[in-house]
Amino acid sequence: MPKVIGHTPPWLSRPSPGAKIFSDPAPESPASPSKRSSYLGSPPSADYQGPRRLVASRGTELFTVVGNKIRWADLAAVRDEWEENSHSGSSRFGLSRSGGDAPEQQAYRVLDVSIYYQIRQIVLSPSGMFLAIATEHTVHIAVLPPSSRLRDHERSLLKLKTFQLGPTIHVIPESPLASVLWHPLAASTATTDCIVTVTAEAAVRVWELDRSNKWSFERPALAIDLRKLADGVSCDQDFEPSGFGKTRGFSVDDFDMEASAACFGGRGKDDEDAWASMTIWTAMRNGDIYALCPLIPARWKPTSTTIPSLSTNAVSRMASIAGEDADMDERRAADQQYEWVQEIDNEEPFLLESTDSLGEFEVRLRPQNPSAIPRLQGPFAIQPEDDAADMEISDIYVHAASIDERDLLAGEDDDDFDQFTSHGVPFTTICVATTDNEVWFAMDLDGVSGQWLPKKGKSAFGVPSSDAKELTLIDTFALDDAGANAQDNWPMFTCDVAHNYSVFLTTSKQIYSFSLNDWITRLAAEMTGTEAVDPGMRTRLETACDSQICITNRLLGVEDPTEMLSAPTVVDDVSLGYLLLSATPSSAYSVVFDQAHLQASTIGPSSPELMATPASRQIVAVPAQPENNDVETLPTRSPYVPAKIFYANHLYPIEHLKQRLPPNLKRAMTENPMRLSPAMLEIMTVTHRTISGQSAELEKAAAELFRRCERLREELGGQVQQMAELAQRLQHLKSGEEVDEDGNVTAKKSVDARIRDAQERQAKLSARYETLRRKVGRVGSAKRELSSKEKTWIDEIDALGHDVGIGGEAEDDRNADARLDKRFGRVKQFAQELLEASKSVEQQQASAPESAPSPMSASMSASMSTTKSGGSGTSSASFGVSSRLQKERIADVMTMVEREGAVIDAVMKRLERLKVEY
Repeated sequence: MPKVIGHTPPWLSRPSPGAKIFSDPAPESPASPSKRSSYLGSPPSADYQGPRRLVASRGTELFTVVGNKIRWADLAAVRDEWEENSHSGSSRFGLSRSGGDAPEQQAYRVLDVSIYYQIRQIVLSPSGMFLAIATEHTVHIAVLPPSSRLRDHERSLLKLKTFQLGPTIHVIPESPLASVLWHPLAASTATTDCIVTVTAEAAVRVWELDRSNKWSFERPALAIDLRKLADGVSCDQDFEPSGFGKTRGFSVDDFDMEASAACFGGRGKDDEDAWASMTIWTAMRNGDIYALCPLIPARWKPTSTTIPSLSTNAVSRMASIAGEDADMDERRAADQQYEWVQEIDNEEPFLLESTDSLGEFEVRLRPQNPSAIPRLQGPFAIQPEDDAADMEISDIYVHAASIDERDLLAGEDDDDFDQFTSHGVPFTTICVATTDNEVWFAMDLDGVSGQWLPKKGKSAFGVPSSDAKELTLIDTFALDDAGANAQDNWPMFTCDVAHNYSVFLTTSKQIYSFSLNDWITRLAAEMTGTEAVDPGMRTRLETACDSQICITNRLLGVEDPTEMLSAPTVVDDVSLGYLLLSATPSSAYSVVFDQAHLQASTIGPSSPELMATPASRQIVAVPAQPENNDVETLPTRSPYVPAKIFYANHLYPIEHLKQRLPPNLKRAMTENPMRLSPAMLEIMTVTHRTISGQSAELEKAAAELFRRCERLREELGGQVQQMAELAQRLQHLKSGEEVDEDGNVTAKKSVDARIRDAQERQAKLSARYETLRRKVGRVGSAKRELSSKEKTWIDEIDALGHDVGIGGEAEDDRNADARLDKRFGRVKQFAQELLEASKSVEQQQASAPESAPSPMSASMSASMSTTKSGGSGTSSASFGVSSRLQKERIADVMTMVEREGAVIDAVMKRLERLKVEY
């Protein structure tokens, strides 16, 4: 989960020019006389409950909707200009700080698209060439100019070329829009792209746009009515939605299949499952979820792993059901997948120029068989059966399953396998948000693959089952957003471009972040390992499922009841940083994260956040992020944002009131003398009411500012007092004594002295390391011959090793006896024999005085000793040597043995040292 390191930067806050991108007052056209009930009453305003996506980004370029105008700004240029002029007196954006009144260049540029109805969504294409602008019922496609043209110093109004999408389809009498999506596998070029629209009547339309063909903006290339498709039994049926003006009969599906949101199951990445980016998930308001797979345009761009993965899956599925009594529907689905993939493999791809001018990419044609319209899979139920509460889905987001690299690259080299290593799980993770500020996380363990209806005349599928397939629920949350208005609240998901398993959720007043990265990483390590399944794997999986699954954090919120947050955009740039940017009609809100994902760092411990109880599936409330005492953690309190009444145009309500007056009253107020009349009294009453409302807002904002200033002064006073107490304590500190490692009592060093010692040790270690590195470099890299001294030294070492017995292996037997180890062994043996002889002589001498032998026995013992000495040669008593002389000789021999042993030990140690140094 990304770590929050700051909030709205100063170059986007007032009074910097960057704040005017979101807060400049946009003029509104007065309501027509035929649509107003009274010229003094407030204009009619219908409550809108639906998605609000009014901010989009392309790199560091920002597109936002203010009023009903689209503005463009380069955030990097705004930040750089603010930094350059932060210490100077003027800026080329806005007015001069020196007091000049001449307006200069603005920080933004207005893009004119001429759309009458209120803009609800802007969606930028992945190629960056088109911008989809959606109202509640209509869709316009704007062609964006290159960035170099938008960055011109001239900030005048720029009119964009726009095309209305479906002039007779997406209109006010028809169903409102639920989602507008750009296809992740579209073969995008500078003039072509593919967009998918989903309406509330569960109509899915695929538009293959081409700037040179205006007809591509008027009729969809593929139109599917999910209500008809749910009851379909053959792919030859007509599943096109009913046209404009056609009568429709009553159907239960009008209520059960009312679409609220849709999204694709993948983002077109190489590490995703091949079917993910072809699958569009549609969520109905009653809680059911449906999937269409595969839904691709006529020309689509596969990833580097799509075709091999599809081929592997199709072949393995055919092989798995070949020898079994599989179900007829399953066997037919396997045959259809094999036929569909085989047609892709048999065709030759063609190349197109990429939009970023970095080369060409491969484009494939959509197979004609079995059909271009897939079978509707579902419904999938995310709510457990025992939960009888009603749920109303507002948005859906899907994390794609990871690709199975081991099956895909079976038999390939390890180098090819390393480049596709992923850290995900082979399951699809589905996130669902409801209008009650609840978030549900579930997994589809079986997965979704391509399925089609059979052709007419063949054995068709049976009657579709109405039983929903229940997803595996893993976590639920209830957000604590008490200030949200239930009539306007519509939670929306925003993907995190830096982390695969993180998502942001926006309500009308709050923005939250949900991260499954840590839990998915632990689960993937258990499920994608190469080791055999051990008995403890079940226990570890249960522990992982019972532990904290999702880390939730509340990022920011607004307190003004009249303002509503737009779905944010995520900017991840090396120079600009990693930030989340949202906006209200008066100001910008931003959260700055660290860019740890750009560094080779491991996953750190998560901050203590929420923990749900998956076992009981209880819904818990999300509190505010607790304050942490960690030194590295910055304060989570958002900076003070001045009330919009301080910067609003105070004359605008009065001018707007004047524009709505009839011409006779205008002349009576401006040209003729003012006279008392009921009409004039009503005008004065409404004017007084308007001014009093503005005065009340100013008083409230000023009081809030005064309270914040008082609190800030108290906090600063408390911090100054704490610093004074800390400084006083530091001054009274005395250096005591400490005990070192050897137990000696020494004077305790100060912090500066310890830092200096550490720096000196580091310098010595660095110098020693540098010396060794140079020496090793000279020995290993320089291929020069040895000098005469080095050769002599090597010969001496070889000779010494040969003498002590560690020389060459091939030695002759003549020199083997002359080695020092052999000689040392013989000396030790000789010394042992002498010791045994001396002991025997001592025993004989000790027994001689006890018994005085007779002459006969003496002569017999003399003859026996003579015989022994002649036989063994070890007894010295027969030679008449005294015991004192024997002991002296033995002592000399032992001294010589010890001296020889010491010499050998010294030689061995020297050889070991020479071997290490060499």
